[in-house]
Amino acid sequence: METMASGTAKYDSKAMKRKKDKENVDPETAQCASPKNLPSKPSDGPKEKDMEALMKDLSKEVSLLFSNYAKTLSECSAVDSLHVQKFEEIVLEARSLEMQIRQKKENLRNHLSTIAKTLQK
Repeated sequence: METMASGTAKYDSKAMKRKKDKENVDPETAQCASPKNLPSKPSDGPKEKDMEALMKDLSKEVSLLFSNYAKTLSECSAVDSLHVQKFEEIVLEARSLEMQIRQKKENLRNHLSTIAKTLQK
């Protein structure tokens, strides 16, 4: 029993020393180090309500910015696809013109060779 009583006494004295050490700590340091000073649950004070309103406003603003950004990207994508379509039309027209020019060149060559043959006779 004595060992148990002496063990309890040692525990009590250690607890008292810790308590005294905590009391002797600088108040500024205690505020930074002590988790007791932090609010465990948010209170509904005016600062918290202002912060909530600010966060809601910021959230709305960010959502608006993202939607504007998405709209702009969508418009850019539409313009890009339109440019690609126009480019393909231009390439097709250029190929068509190239074929017409080759045909005209071939017809001109045939016509000139016919003229040259008649002049040689």
